[in-house]
Amino acid sequence: MTKGRKGYGRPIAIEKTYPVLNNQVLPEKVESILKSFDNCLRGQEGDKLVRNSYITALRQAGWTLQSIADATGITRERVRQIETSTSQELVEQIRMFANEFPVPPIPTETVIEYKYEAFEPHPKTLARLIELQPLAQQVRSHSPRYRAEAEEYAALLWKAHNDESVTLYHLAKLLGVTHGALRFRLVRYGYMTPTKGGKSRSYQRIIRKNRVQI
Repeated sequence: MTKGRKGYGRPIAIEKTYPVLNNQVLPEKVESILKSFDNCLRGQEGDKLVRNSYITALRQAGWTLQSIADATGITRERVRQIETSTSQELVEQIRMFANEFPVPPIPTETVIEYKYEAFEPHPKTLARLIELQPLAQQVRSHSPRYRAEAEEYAALLWKAHNDESVTLYHLAKLLGVTHGALRFRLVRYGYMTPTKGGKSRSYQRIIRKNRVQI
């Protein structure tokens, strides 16, 4: 493996922002507004409709059942029932009064994630592989035709994979073949062993008399 390279790609740090879906806590202002409706539980029907519409607006903005239950003192199941039974028209009316009934965005958190960018083969390696590929693919049975090109092609595949740390998947994409075809060729030419190890009827190495020196 090429000195200074680890694995088959370079890590790239990416900042991603996700909504917080657990342990949400509504802002104090919102909690205070919700608690101001406590008297509606004692028969003020108009206040009930306003409170329920506000609760539904908060739910539709992504606030959890638990966060609203904690702020209102009612159960999560009751919050769910309110959400499913409240008229959308009333919810839209509540949204028109953003100062009196603010609907804050749900909290988010930023995390660092890593993706791996595959190493590229050396340009000369890739150019030679592309040049050799159509010739190597024409090798048939015991025919001596293009044996040297096929040997060089296999050797360069192994060089790109083993020394230049290029994955077979990426090499296959660059060469327009399947990674299984590349693995098959590398096994046939003695650079790799079958995935499961041992002997395989499908992965038979090329017999010695058909090999050539490069």
